[in-house]
Amino acid sequence: MDGYWDRIRKDDKFRRGEEKLNGMIEAYVKNLRETGEAALFTDVIRIPVVVHVVHNTTTENISDAQIQSQIDALNRDFRRANADISAVPAAFSGLTSDLRIEFELASRDPDCNATNGITRTATTVTSFDNCDFCTTPETRNPVKFTSSGGRDAWPSDQYLNLWVCDLLGGLAGYASFPEDLAARPTEDGVVMDYQYFGTTGTVSSPFHLGRVCAHEIGHWLSLRHIWGDDTVGPVDICDGTDFVDDTPNQEGPNSGCPGFPHTSCGNAPNGDMFMNYMDYVDNTCMVMFSHGQSERVVAALSTVRSSLIGSPGLVPPDGVPGPDLWSQDTNEDIGDEPNNLSPDFYRSNDIWVRNTNDGFTNHEHLNPVYNPSSPNYIYVRVRNRSCSGSQTGDVKLYWAFAASGLSWPAPWDGSVASPALMGNPVGSQSVTVDGGEFEILEFEWYPPNPEDYASFGADKSHFCLLSRIETATSAPFGMTHPETGNLGNNVKNNNNIAWKNVTVVGGSTGGGFTLIVGNYSTGEMKTRLTFDNVKNAASVFEWGQVFVELPDKLYDKWKEGGMKQKGVQQVSTNVFQLLRPSAYLGDFNFKPMEIYPMHFKFVPNPQTNITQVYKLKVEQLDLSTNSVFGGEIYTIKQLGTGLDDGKDGKTINVREENEKEKVPVTFYPNPSRGSITMVNKDGITGDALISVYDQVGDVRFSQKHTFKNDRDQLNLDLGKLDAGLYIMKIETKNGSYKMKVFIQ
Repeated sequence: MDGYWDRIRKDDKFRRGEEKLNGMIEAYVKNLRETGEAALFTDVIRIPVVVHVVHNTTTENISDAQIQSQIDALNRDFRRANADISAVPAAFSGLTSDLRIEFELASRDPDCNATNGITRTATTVTSFDNCDFCTTPETRNPVKFTSSGGRDAWPSDQYLNLWVCDLLGGLAGYASFPEDLAARPTEDGVVMDYQYFGTTGTVSSPFHLGRVCAHEIGHWLSLRHIWGDDTVGPVDICDGTDFVDDTPNQEGPNSGCPGFPHTSCGNAPNGDMFMNYMDYVDNTCMVMFSHGQSERVVAALSTVRSSLIGSPGLVPPDGVPGPDLWSQDTNEDIGDEPNNLSPDFYRSNDIWVRNTNDGFTNHEHLNPVYNPSSPNYIYVRVRNRSCSGSQTGDVKLYWAFAASGLSWPAPWDGSVASPALMGNPVGSQSVTVDGGEFEILEFEWYPPNPEDYASFGADKSHFCLLSRIETATSAPFGMTHPETGNLGNNVKNNNNIAWKNVTVVGGSTGGGFTLIVGNYSTGEMKTRLTFDNVKNAASVFEWGQVFVELPDKLYDKWKEGGMKQKGVQQVSTNVFQLLRPSAYLGDFNFKPMEIYPMHFKFVPNPQTNITQVYKLKVEQLDLSTNSVFGGEIYTIKQLGTGLDDGKDGKTINVREENEKEKVPVTFYPNPSRGSITMVNKDGITGDALISVYDQVGDVRFSQKHTFKNDRDQLNLDLGKLDAGLYIMKIETKNGSYKMKVFIQ
C-alpha cells in the first residue's frame, strides 16, 4: 500500500473513487450502529483463492505445501484462532475480533475446469516491480499479465488473485485497493514475494508466519495502515486516520517487537495497538484484528466485494451434466444430490431476511420484525452450477413458525391453523440463471402477529423459511428425488430445496426464545432432542448459560419416555440447564400433529469480553431411523468489552477517548447530499474558520463565520463536493475541532 498517497495526490479519478468508496463504507458502518446490527457475519464467508506462482528459478517455484500453509495461516488469523492471540495486552483484549472469513483454494477455474487453485508459470523475468503511474496495465503490474512475463488474473469479481514471485528491491508484498476492482479489474489482488509467503519452505524469521499476506489482504478488504499513513499523507503527524474507531491514534509504523505500552500521539496509558496485523511489526508480534476493522471488512464484502459471496469458484465442475438450478445448504454443499457434505440442512446461507430492502448487497440474516404497515424482505439466491446453458424455474417460498419437527407439506402449505396459523406460502417468482452464475430474488413478507401465538409464550421473530425451485409443472416438479413427509431428507436429497431456521440472539443481554417441538407428520414419532455445538463456530457454552423450560404436558411426555438425559442438570421441576455439548433430553412419543412449545433462556457470563459469534444447535432426532428430522440454530453475536451493540445509536470510540476532544457543535443531516445545518450547542462565541478537507489533506471548502450565541445556526453548501468522506475542521480562539462528514 506504499503508493496509496502518491495515487491520492496525483490521480484525481482514483482519489474521487476512494472518497466515494470510503464514504459508502463509513455510511454502511454508521447505519449498522444506528440500527443495532452488530457487524459480525452470522456464518463464515469463504473466499475462493487462486495462487499464481511465477518463477524464474526452481527455488521460486514454491511447493503446494508452502501454498497451503499460507492459506491455513490466513484462516487462523482472520478467524482469531491463532494460539498467540493470548499475547494481546488486557487493555486491548476486549477489542480482538473473529472476522468470520476463510480462504480456500479454488476448485473450479474460469473455464469451468477442475483445478487445485494453483497456476504455475515459468518466466524469463528475474524480478518484478510495480509502477503505479505507468500508463498501461502491463507496465504498472507486469506480474499480473502473461504478455509481460507474468500470469493473467482470473475474474476478480469471483476470485481473490494472489501472485507469488520474486519482487524487486526487497519488497515483501503489495495489494490493490478495493476501488481498483472497478477501475483496474485485471490488476485486482495481492502480490507477494516468495520469501514471505506461507510458514514453511522459503520463508524465514521474522516474517515466517504468513502475516505479511494477512496484512496485504487487509488492504484488499479496505483496511488502512493502523497509523493512518500520516507520515506520508496529511501534513500533521497524528492527523491521519485509518477510519477505524477502536484503534488508538498512532504517530507512525512500528517495527520489531515493541514493549507494551508504546505511546505516541498522546495515546497514553495504553499506547499504540502495535500488535495489530495492520502495523509493520515482526510476524511474532502481530496477532489481532479489532472489531472496528471487522466492521470495515463486513462493509467491503457487503458492498464493493459482494460478488465474491456466491462465487462458483468453490463448486467443482465434475459430474454436472447440464443446467442445474440449486441453492446451497451450507458452505460445505457443492450441489451434489444427495448432499453428504453438510453437517445440517436448515441454515442455508442462500436465504436471508432483512428488515429493509437492502438485501441485494447486504446478505446478513436478521430476525424478522412484526409491523403491519411495513414489510420485511426475504432474499433467495438461486445458482446454476453448470458450466454453460441457462435454466428457468419457479421459486416458491414458504414460512412456518419455528419448530424442530417440521414435515412436508404441512404446515408450510397453510393447512395447520390451530392454535394459530403455523405456516403459509410467501410467494412465487420465476427466475432464469445462466451457467456458473446466480440470481437473487426479493420477496416482501409481513410476518404474522406474535400475539397470535400468545398461548405458546412465543417470541415475535422465530420463523423458519423454505425455498423450493420447481423446474417442472407436475410432480415431482423437477426434484431428483420425489418429496416425502420427511423435510430433512427432502432438503438433503434435492439441491433445489433450501431451509433456513436461524435465530439471532442479543450478545450482551442474552434472551428468551420459543421453539416448537413435536410431530407434524401423519404417523406417530418417537424422538429425542439433542443440543450441540455447530461446526466451525464458537460454542455457546463458552459464552454463557443455557436453560430449557418444558411446559407441563411436554414434561409429562419426558417422564413417560423414561426421563432420559445427558449433559443436563434439572434445576427445578420443568427447567433444565444445558451443561455441555452433545447433551440430550428424551425420549418423547408424539402422536400425529401433536406439538408443544419449548422455551430457551440464554444468560451471558459476565467475564465474556471478546467479539465473537457463538452458536447452539438444537435437533429433533427420529429414533426409528436414527436420523435428524429437523433443527434450529441459535446464533449469539457478542461484542467485546469497550464496545456497544449500537442499540442506542452510540459506540465507544477509543480514539476520541484518548484525545479527550469534545466537539461543541452538532450538524445534520450526516450523511448529506451537500446541504448541512450546523448548530452551536456549547456556546462558541467569536470568529471561526470552518474548513472541509479531503483524504489527502487538501482544503475543498472554507468559510468564515462569527458565532454570536448558543444555538446559533449556520447553513453550509457542500453540494459541489464529490460523494465521499471528508474531515470538517472548526478553528476558534479556544481551540480546533474535527468531525467526519459524509457526502452522498
